[in-house]
Amino acid sequence: MGHSLRSMLEMSVACLIFVIAATAGLLLFQSGATALEATFVASRGTDHNVHTTLTPLAGDGTVSGTDVLHSIGSIGVDVVVDGTVYTAALEREQADLTAIQATKRYSMAWQRGSQGELVRVLFTSL
Repeated sequence: MGHSLRSMLEMSVACLIFVIAATAGLLLFQSGATALEATFVASRGTDHNVHTTLTPLAGDGTVSGTDVLHSIGSIGVDVVVDGTVYTAALEREQADLTAIQATKRYSMAWQRGSQGELVRVLFTSL
């Protein structure tokens, strides 16, 4: 085989590999664009706002005193327990939490702001 024939075959193989790679890249790009379009259309109707919500998972809708104690200072909003306000910036170690009994059951309600954000959690002993 002559030098020019060999050179022509190598160049043909290189061009063929380039065309295959370019075609595969184009197909991958188009399938990615199609997947992004489908994701955009599917997520357009969903609500992207996530709000903190405290809700008992099961039972009679009440929470224990230990849950109330845990929520003070850990949820980032003011907590009102039987009329006593515990601010969000309050450190649990520095607060007088003796009025909250761990064995009591508390009903829970919450107040939300105008944008739907959690502003205050209210606990009332039963």
